[in-house]
Amino acid sequence: MRKIALIICGLFIFPLLVIFPLSSSAQSDGSMQAERSEASVFTKVDAYIAREMKRQRLPGLALGIVQGDRILYLKGYGHADSSGRPVTPETPFGIGSIGKSVTAIAVLQLAEAGKIDLDAPIQRYFPKYNGAKFITVRQLLNQTSGFTQISTFSNTLSSINENQDAIEKNTMSYAEKFLKKEKKTVSSYRYSNANYVLLGYIVQQVSGESYGEYVKEHIFSPLSMHNSFVTIDEAAEHGLAAPYRRIFGFNVAYQGPYVYIPGDVPAGYLYSSVEDMSHYLIAQINGGRYDDHSVLSSEGVRLMQSEPVPGTYAMGWMSDNINGLPVISSPGGSAGFQAQTFIIPEKQLGVIVFANVLDAIDAAFLKTHIITTTHIASGVINILNGQPIKGSGPSMSQKYLLIDGLILLLSVWLLYMTVRTAKRCLGPLSPENSSLSIKVITKIVLEFTGLIIILTLSMTQIVPVWHIATIFQPDVMFWLKMMAVLMALKGCMGIIRLVRTMRALRSDSQMKGNFRS
Repeated sequence: MRKIALIICGLFIFPLLVIFPLSSSAQSDGSMQAERSEASVFTKVDAYIAREMKRQRLPGLALGIVQGDRILYLKGYGHADSSGRPVTPETPFGIGSIGKSVTAIAVLQLAEAGKIDLDAPIQRYFPKYNGAKFITVRQLLNQTSGFTQISTFSNTLSSINENQDAIEKNTMSYAEKFLKKEKKTVSSYRYSNANYVLLGYIVQQVSGESYGEYVKEHIFSPLSMHNSFVTIDEAAEHGLAAPYRRIFGFNVAYQGPYVYIPGDVPAGYLYSSVEDMSHYLIAQINGGRYDDHSVLSSEGVRLMQSEPVPGTYAMGWMSDNINGLPVISSPGGSAGFQAQTFIIPEKQLGVIVFANVLDAIDAAFLKTHIITTTHIASGVINILNGQPIKGSGPSMSQKYLLIDGLILLLSVWLLYMTVRTAKRCLGPLSPENSSLSIKVITKIVLEFTGLIIILTLSMTQIVPVWHIATIFQPDVMFWLKMMAVLMALKGCMGIIRLVRTMRALRSDSQMKGNFRS
């Protein structure tokens, strides 16, 4: 029976091979060459990422590449947590400010439904605040409301323990801060999380749903983003990568409160996987459509990706270029997580990179929006386009070699000075260190100044950026505190020496008085 079947198959297949030999051969060769070429490119991508993960000491990383309406490549690298659990394309990460474009989609959906007027003053949502009549929804989206980022830090610190109505409470705090004064704002670009927190609140007011429920129903669900979440608890239940911070060059798991701030969710505390974000990028590339679902019109997508003035801010996106190739991009960062997305419109190409470690040292000097994942995503795009990979700057080892070296030198110097002061303080007084002068007193006061300043900054929110720096570069901030304590100890020894000097002078004065008498 098997022989008969083979003979029958041969009778049917042989004529087909005779009729279509050239075309089928050409298609097969072309397909195989394309597959080999694609495989070769992704092999280079894998090698590049493995090298960069080692250079930048990344515990885990996830990569997604899309083109047109299809996913080209998804892969996880490294470990999601200290147990050694591998990162996969389904592993959720914190996406930071990339979430602002999600909030923008929610607003634009409601605008397309006729429920929000982008150019109407936001006073209809904040009737008690006269300053709201000078700011429009569009200004919030384009970050031209006049709000500043540094003014949001105190809210970030104070809303960590809020859960119920956290967005509303945070919004009202911002309204008190920014909308009380009746003045027309300057419409220049200033980045501020406050803009998108207010937009999240407006989504709640207009839709009648919580921000989280609205996003899940109207964005995550139609885009089949099944590993995307609006709370850290949900993300943790589905395998959230553990966030890490760098402590003197070593990755240490972070379990502090600032990994999730409920009141800032619309501005930067959503969680997603690279597989889900690949669906999201496909929708961004294809006029709001993924598979058979659309979350926004093509006009709405074009609007959210277009800056009102070049070099400013669109609606969750910014323009940039990589090796002269125009791109739109969005970085994202929160405590222990960093991310970068790029879309190259002319090639319909999108790249998303996540990593589960972030500190201030990951950011470029004076350009804090350029982080480690920015360099890696740029390198991936260069590989895909056959372009040379530009230098990604010093490695994490080189950065910490410099930082740790300076810390060591300064620490040794201060310890030496402290020991020297102790010897002079506790040893016999000599003529050169027994004088009492304004210079000596000033020096002692200055030695206590650092500790007083650090205690004031740590125990109050006079300068909220101090606390933000403590979150994002804890090792250096800890060292500064220890050095302030050491300086104060040196000051204490200076006081002891000063007291001994005063006693010596008094004793000397008494002896001279007795001698005269």
